Amino acid sequence: MPDGPEDHRATLLVVEDEDQIRQLIRSMLAPLANIEILEAATGAEGLRIGSSITPELDLLITDMLLPELSGYDLAAALHEKFPRMKIIMMTGYVEGEIVMRGMEELGATFLDKPFKATELRRMVSNAIGVPNAQTAS
Repeated sequence: MPDGPEDHRATLLVVEDEDQIRQLIRSMLAPLANIEILEAATGAEGLRIGSSITPELDLLITDMLLPELSGYDLAAALHEKFPRMKIIMMTGYVEGEIVMRGMEELGATFLDKPFKATELRRMVSNAIGVPNAQTAS
């Protein structure tokens, strides 16, 4: 009967309005085992997809600046349904204190764009406890 950590398939939701970046994130995470990656292009789409996930959303990777609903508002809404969900917020535009405001209460971590594949895989591995494949960035 599967109930060990090696049998758990983590569910990730990547919300990014730029198609190329979303595809790049998917390819960067491909070496990680036991993950299912769902994608959305807007905050509202991310909320719709995220809200329909059962039983658990393990990790939200979201841009902070999104059409229709900000990454922060998306994370806050999904965090209510999935209080154990880990959050990685990313942006290339906001720095310092502005980024940290509100992130602590959600337990979110920040990933500054541009980032390397190894950095993203390390953050995801640490967040959800899957082995980090040692591949080149």
